[in-house]
Amino acid sequence: MVRFLHMGDMHLDSPFAGMSVQESEKKRAELRALFSSILSDAAEDGCDAALISGDLFDQGFTNPDTVAQIKEAVAKFGRPVVIAPGNHDPYNPASVWTAGAWPENTRIFSSTAFSSFDLELRGTPVTVWGWAFTSSKLDDCPIPAGFRADSSGGRVNVICAHGDTSSPISRYCPIHEPLIAGSGCEYAALRHIHKAPEPKLLGRTLTAYSGFPQGRSWDEPGQGRVLYVDADAGRASIRIHPTGNHRYGEMTADVTGAASDEEVCGIVAASVAGDIYPSTSLRVTLTGAVPPSYRPDTATVARSTDLPDGITLSVTDATSPVYGADYLMSDLTVRGELYRSLLPGLGSADPDIRRASADALRIGLLALDGKAFMQ
Repeated sequence: MVRFLHMGDMHLDSPFAGMSVQESEKKRAELRALFSSILSDAAEDGCDAALISGDLFDQGFTNPDTVAQIKEAVAKFGRPVVIAPGNHDPYNPASVWTAGAWPENTRIFSSTAFSSFDLELRGTPVTVWGWAFTSSKLDDCPIPAGFRADSSGGRVNVICAHGDTSSPISRYCPIHEPLIAGSGCEYAALRHIHKAPEPKLLGRTLTAYSGFPQGRSWDEPGQGRVLYVDADAGRASIRIHPTGNHRYGEMTADVTGAASDEEVCGIVAASVAGDIYPSTSLRVTLTGAVPPSYRPDTATVARSTDLPDGITLSVTDATSPVYGADYLMSDLTVRGELYRSLLPGLGSADPDIRRASADALRIGLLALDGKAFMQ
């Protein structure tokens, strides 16, 4: 049996747009340190090789010092590291892959053609199949029709690649599942889909996306992870290894009845209290019904809510400016007609439409009461 570390999509040196210079550099430093610790943990946990399935770097922003630090971590790992460049770090003459030598234990796919590297791990012959993005798009799946790996002599075959199994028309290497199923490989180590779907068995090939090592925004919520893969001829199994020291999370807070930012802050603080990871960027959506004369100031709520150290808050407003929604629904006056006309917008999936509809309802209800709307 051999053990692989499977990871990808670290996006080292991501710009973290929207943060201050100091905050963004802290985030980039965290990711660099995390990569080194992932390889160190994998060595201690008996991994014989690492499979990095693309987007290790955000190439347009990569600092030479970052590349040097990553090369040092790879060399220190001391075991084979196989890299399949992805759409964010494609292999080309201007890439990090060609700017200076990589450690001897590194194997990097350099072409969109389906190719392989042969290794020997714990006395077991291993072939790693894959390809590289050479630009930001790859329209076709490189696995040849009818391909089946040679499994003679107890050879373990794995695929290490960046691609998309979710769409046959993806511009980011649409990987056709029947080609994996017919490959005869023990494992397919994939990356590109950040919210990793459940692993699946395609033919005899256990196929998995590794997940993100640490979230970089709210589209990567929860605990980061990499995978440890145990494989021998004919089978493979996966173990999730948690990673990262920061998380992104989302929740809702019902602030029905609140008429001031101070009240909302208290409700949000009570909602957040409890079992929460000590370093979390939390996005809270305010819901419920508030008086037409009050609209939550999300910046004030985010800044003034009393939270444990390490918890940062982002607040969005999805409140409705009315108490008696049932009454207004059946009201035959102008108030009811106003509410009913705006109801589709109040329930829209588009936050901008919801916000505009809520403001329109606030202004209209106050105007009907002879009151001015205070911005």
